[in-house]
Amino acid sequence: MKIAISILLLGLSLVLPMFGPPAVLTALWPAVCALILIILTKHAALGLAGGLVAGALLIHHGEPAGAMRAVFADYIFPALDGSWHVGAIVFTLILGAYAGLLEKSGGFDTLLTRLVAKAKDPQRRMLGGVYVIGLLCFFDGLANSLLVGRIARPLADKTGVSRERLAWVVDSTSSPVACVAFISTWIATQLSLIKDGLKDAPFPVEPYSLFFQSIPANPYCLLTLLLVPLAIFLNYQPRAMSRYLPREPEDEDGISGNATAPMIVILPLLALVVGIFAAFPLLSDPIPDVLSVAGWQNAFGGDSGPYALVAGSLLGLAVAWAMYPKGRGVTANEAAYHGAASLLPTLIILVFAWALGNVFTDLGAGEQLAKLLSTGFRVEWLPLAVFVAGLLMSFTTGSSWGTMGLLMPLALPATLAAAAAAGMPIEEMIPLTVAVIGAVFGGATFGDHCSPFSDTTIVSAIASGCETTAHVHSQLPFAGLAAAFAALSYSLMAGGMAAAFATLIAAVGMCGTVKVLSVRT
Repeated sequence: MKIAISILLLGLSLVLPMFGPPAVLTALWPAVCALILIILTKHAALGLAGGLVAGALLIHHGEPAGAMRAVFADYIFPALDGSWHVGAIVFTLILGAYAGLLEKSGGFDTLLTRLVAKAKDPQRRMLGGVYVIGLLCFFDGLANSLLVGRIARPLADKTGVSRERLAWVVDSTSSPVACVAFISTWIATQLSLIKDGLKDAPFPVEPYSLFFQSIPANPYCLLTLLLVPLAIFLNYQPRAMSRYLPREPEDEDGISGNATAPMIVILPLLALVVGIFAAFPLLSDPIPDVLSVAGWQNAFGGDSGPYALVAGSLLGLAVAWAMYPKGRGVTANEAAYHGAASLLPTLIILVFAWALGNVFTDLGAGEQLAKLLSTGFRVEWLPLAVFVAGLLMSFTTGSSWGTMGLLMPLALPATLAAAAAAGMPIEEMIPLTVAVIGAVFGGATFGDHCSPFSDTTIVSAIASGCETTAHVHSQLPFAGLAAAFAALSYSLMAGGMAAAFATLIAAVGMCGTVKVLSVRT
């Protein structure tokens, strides 16, 4: 059935130009094909590749030979050019190796055990320790879930915490923190998608600056990260969570191999952060005044981003490699190799997303989507609409990267076109664009950490030792609560409120709601 539907979609792409379809259908057809294929195959790379081929067939009017050549010559190969794209690939591989070294070093195991030791309330301390470790593992969402769930499971059993509750904490501090962290395996992808989506913007595009501005406009991730410690402190467990009971402790040790010092992971983390911060001004041309705020703004707003990410991550990798303890079950070479290799499928998704973005540009998809939304739709409500679209796409497909790669190249050009059509001045267009960026990231993260098809969801459940269905069922009330208040925040933004204040009001409302619910349960 899956193969038949895939062939049918590509067949329609061959014959569609012959019937003179409406421009909006032609422009959005590759996105429709990609979404259907992602849902069918549960593989973002296959879906994006299908959308890319469908778009090439449309552009070349059903000529298969010319379309296949264009897929490589006009879209994939050009997507591998440029400092941002090359930097994104190199940085992701380096950070993958870095994450592999930290995961296998054993430092996080020791750190979590010490956080729980001699606690008056071992359950809260254990869950709080898992939350802290999750924040420290900001560099990769999937590695975060696998590492933290695996090392915390024995302690959860010993302290009487259900594995489903552990999986919720693990999952809720993996993708959300990686999404808003300015150093992670996500950031290079996020910055490249921002840059590509705004290449025709009427204002200067500074990817890192726009990313930082989008953090307050990403209420879903921020509210999720707030909800975890809040629910732990108030012991809030809805019926979907409290029905699951703790397991009997198993005969296993939470520490893999010999115990190691926490500094083995803390120093590489400091080296990574300091290295990237220092690299921004040092690799800028000219070097700005690092003693002034304007100097740092120029550094982060300049073109040194891809070089700084690579240079700083190389420093972090070198420190992690030098501090990797001897006598572990896995050598440093093996840990780094497997860490980097685990991100190769992600890089394939990234390259296809870049290529598909070029197809959208050639088809004018952003402009057509803006026309479609302009009928009876105020441009101020675009962030909420994009957030809901991303939420549904990511939950249905289970892919945050697939959602970002599909939605960002559509949403940003559509936002620019809709804002220009509405006569919006540039000073108002920038906050709207920033809100749309945050909405894409937040909507994509929702499905990544609670869809039954998401790799992060599945890994969190497996690493924590519970069934995936049980994890999804017990986590949805929390995810739904954060999504509802995130929607409230976007509604306040549509009314003219600044993103930071709108998210703050949503956070206060969520805290009050959880307080009331915790008393009732």
